[in-house]
Amino acid sequence: MHLPLDLFLALRYLRPKRTFVSLITLLSILGPTLGVAILLIVNSIMAGFGRDIQENIMNWQAPLHVFPAMGSNTIQDPGKIKDILEANGVKASPLIQDSALIQIRFKSHLGGKDENVIQPKVIYGIDPETEYHVTGVKDALLYGNFDIEEGEALVGDRFARSMGLTIGTTILIHSPARLTQNVKWEKDGQVKIEQPDEVYFPEQVKIAGIFSMGFADFDENVIFVRRDQAADLLGLDWGSATSVQGKVASPMQMDAIVAKLNEQLNGNSFFNMYRIVTWKERNQMLFGTLQVEQKLMAFLMTFILLVASFSIAATLITVVVQKTREIGTLKAVGISSWMVARIFIFQGAIIGFIGTTLGIVLGLTVLHYRDGIAAILSAILGHDVFPAELYHLNRLPALWTASDLVSVSILSMLVCISSALVPALFASALPPAKSLQDNN
Repeated sequence: MHLPLDLFLALRYLRPKRTFVSLITLLSILGPTLGVAILLIVNSIMAGFGRDIQENIMNWQAPLHVFPAMGSNTIQDPGKIKDILEANGVKASPLIQDSALIQIRFKSHLGGKDENVIQPKVIYGIDPETEYHVTGVKDALLYGNFDIEEGEALVGDRFARSMGLTIGTTILIHSPARLTQNVKWEKDGQVKIEQPDEVYFPEQVKIAGIFSMGFADFDENVIFVRRDQAADLLGLDWGSATSVQGKVASPMQMDAIVAKLNEQLNGNSFFNMYRIVTWKERNQMLFGTLQVEQKLMAFLMTFILLVASFSIAATLITVVVQKTREIGTLKAVGISSWMVARIFIFQGAIIGFIGTTLGIVLGLTVLHYRDGIAAILSAILGHDVFPAELYHLNRLPALWTASDLVSVSILSMLVCISSALVPALFASALPPAKSLQDNN
């Protein structure tokens, strides 16, 4: 097969001949290779962060919550709210959520005395028979039984591992509000400690199950107990709730159902008795930050491709200078300036194609072995490069699609071809007579 003259010469000029030009040609290919690989890796990891965090949040957090809007922090009749939600096709379950202090008898492995360890946690008071309809905690159970009874609790695997907790271990739960209810401020700013009217006892529970939601904060800090036991702990009325959770069929499209529920719950009253908060509203700042970071990182990584374009331009200018006499000869025999320009545009396109292809292969390879690479880097640096406590996930995420590959490839090719325009115009503008007189 006979190639067009301009494409044939472009390939010939790029053919390695153990010269300095061949070396810088190979280095110019390395530029788009690294640029495409880094851009693909960063975009995929940032997109993976958004996907995994959203999935985990949707797994442990119901798509919508109904809270009391005014006058009280609790809903005295959550069954009524639950009935309204279920009448509109929303699966519902009452919830009590508040902070608590966990007291654990920590057994020392060094032969010392046992210690009392106190840690702040978040208590979720649930009804297991309806909770599994709205969240994925039951599916995330690793050991034990989800259907907890009075005096039983579910804890996350990270918390259990850090404190040596197993099925059957007994822990104490304290309510900070009840512990401090006898400590009050006087009008003059002095602290007054009143004599308690009743003896305070913490709630004693046994670990009945251990779960893992894949979300580090949740697995470390949340403990589930029965709702009535949580009410006892926090001094609330039996049967009450701090909110009612709801799960809809389409969490991404909730505007219509939220508007309908708001009308049925509050009617046309001037003051709303209840407020509906969706998962998007509760996590608006988190997802907004992730989107900004993803766009910012993509913008910054694009500069690597721009730097690569300068190396391509420098390579082609070097080729033009070295091939000045050949360019003069081509023009002398009737080759047009446009065809001479196309030779170097084709060179930029070929460098871009090779670099983009190698960059995609390199990027996908790194993404495939990302966990192993992270482990190696952690071993070399002596500390975890992806701590779950900081990034909230138990593994390094990644998400790429065919559209990502196409967009990165198009961007890389445009940058590489654009970088060849200046050398191409320079070559096409060389006068034949002067080029033939060049002694280089």
